[in-house]
Amino acid sequence: MPANNILPRLLWLAALLAIAAVAVRLTGNNQSLFLIVNHWAHDYPAALWSNLTMVADTLFAMTALLAVCAVRPELLPRALLLLLVGTLVVHGGKAFFDAARPAVVLAQDSFYIIGPKLKHHSFPSGHSFTVFASMALIASQCRLPGQLLVLAVAAAAAFSRMAVGAHWPLDVLTGSALGLIVAAIVLAWRPLPAWSEHPATLLLTVTILTLGTIYLPFFNSRYPHAQLLTSTSAVVAVLVALKWFWWPLMKLTTKLIQDKRG
Repeated sequence: MPANNILPRLLWLAALLAIAAVAVRLTGNNQSLFLIVNHWAHDYPAALWSNLTMVADTLFAMTALLAVCAVRPELLPRALLLLLVGTLVVHGGKAFFDAARPAVVLAQDSFYIIGPKLKHHSFPSGHSFTVFASMALIASQCRLPGQLLVLAVAAAAAFSRMAVGAHWPLDVLTGSALGLIVAAIVLAWRPLPAWSEHPATLLLTVTILTLGTIYLPFFNSRYPHAQLLTSTSAVVAVLVALKWFWWPLMKLTTKLIQDKRG
């Protein structure tokens, strides 16, 4: 498991993103950078940004984690901790700052919106946090080329939050940095809490991830052209989970019942 090797890379990347966030804040270029990025992104298909932004959605993260954790069940306690800590950090930050989104601050004809028109709880970007945190956990199971690829996908997905007109650069940079930091903490956590490794907790975690994955294709994200991605991803993840987790569990349970009767 290459988790220890990836920790310095995650922290260095988080530091760079945090420095960039501070620079944006101190220079007062948050709005101007948003407009530059948003207008540049408009040259590319809306389907691209819609699908990338869905990759950063919590349900998609649960789908990706299900597929990986089914094959690498030792990641389950860390996936659960990531979901719990991440929820506290993101929703706590959004409630505390309650920052206005571009749709409230800027004139409606000055930028482009793809998907839902969001108005409040802008800082930090929950999507950016989610995609970097979940992809960092997944990247911990990869060698360097795989790590770079997975984190590049995370960066593109976080970037898409500006392309769809939902977040400021400061939101995205801060959310991304926080996601990496929380992922690094979860990966470095030793020893893990005993309750997180209890068989009942692990079963509950897989059940929650599976239910989230099944719900993904039916979730109305209001982002156009993302249905194929969500449906395909959900089917693949459920099949992986069935093969590597649920089917072996059912066989083991059946065997234990038969042995007890015999």
